[in-house]
Amino acid sequence: MKDRADKKNERSVVGKFFTSIFLGANLLSLFLLWACCATTWVNPAFHPRMAVAGLLFPFFLFLNLLFLPFWLLFRPRLLVVPVVGMAICGGYILDYFPVSLSSHGASDEADVVTVMQWNAYDFHSYPRDSVGAGFAYLEESGADIICLQEYGFQNRRYQEYHDSLRARGYNLRQGNVLRCVMTRYPILSCDTVKAETQRHNGSEAYHLLIGGDTVTLVNAHLECYRFSEDDKDEYGSMLNQRSKGKFKQELLFLLQKLSSSSHNRALQTQALADYLDHLPRGRRVILCGDFNETPISYSYQTVSRRLQNVFRRCGRGVGITFREKNFPVRIDHIFCSRDWDCVSVHIDRTMTASDHCPVIAKLKKR
Repeated sequence: MKDRADKKNERSVVGKFFTSIFLGANLLSLFLLWACCATTWVNPAFHPRMAVAGLLFPFFLFLNLLFLPFWLLFRPRLLVVPVVGMAICGGYILDYFPVSLSSHGASDEADVVTVMQWNAYDFHSYPRDSVGAGFAYLEESGADIICLQEYGFQNRRYQEYHDSLRARGYNLRQGNVLRCVMTRYPILSCDTVKAETQRHNGSEAYHLLIGGDTVTLVNAHLECYRFSEDDKDEYGSMLNQRSKGKFKQELLFLLQKLSSSSHNRALQTQALADYLDHLPRGRRVILCGDFNETPISYSYQTVSRRLQNVFRRCGRGVGITFREKNFPVRIDHIFCSRDWDCVSVHIDRTMTASDHCPVIAKLKKR
């Protein structure tokens, strides 16, 4: 009897020891998850390296999800730890992985404004020359508003396509040399959203007349990471790198690349936020853009505190918009003011003329 009791005590001590180890690991992973969320409040213009932490959010989220079945099987009463911990940052989780069950406010097509956001990459990604396919897609999309980035408006090869789009009722307006807006609605005026780092990246605002209302449309393209093809190859090889020294060297290079561009994106985001804050009270807004940022980022969260994200409202899942290998992220976004209802949103992965997927949203005035 004594031996049996001793063995039971030993098992109890061992069980408590391993429970403590796993509980500590769970608490640590929760702390790191919260830290990723907290960095979205830190301006990368002052702390650029902290902006990279948001990219680790899905890893720590997945780690916490693994603790759910573990505690359920071995210590059900401790299931509350990951559940409450993830609930604390539930809004960020829904930003990253929306779970909308249905479209909001289905309505007559006549009342709906269809908006497309697309970084077109000048239609030369997959295959290398897809100009005809790219313009055919635009013409057949039925979109009322099209915001394009990385689009060579002055390209002579595009002129006949521009004429065809104008014949279909589109107004075409060039912003920066690499941004363009095409819309079926009258363009009343245009503003440049001035930022300190305006060169090739930045934003323009167009004031449209939609159904008797003035609507401000913003076309944004925030600072690129500027990875060359060699950089992308190095990153891919780093993921398969077995040499610890080589991995560390490539990781430091990658962090430097990521953090250097976040500084400029922060300045452009602040200029964008200031512009939105100074619009006339009650102005309806639609904002499209290639943010080069995931939902767990300073840029995304700064805008989402002012506007609603349509994929958060109507989308499901991660919603990958960048098709480059080893970079499965959603960095193309459509936002709108809260006086719009989101009817539906769709990420079209069938169009392969660019390394970005078009994002198409249907909006209805409230």
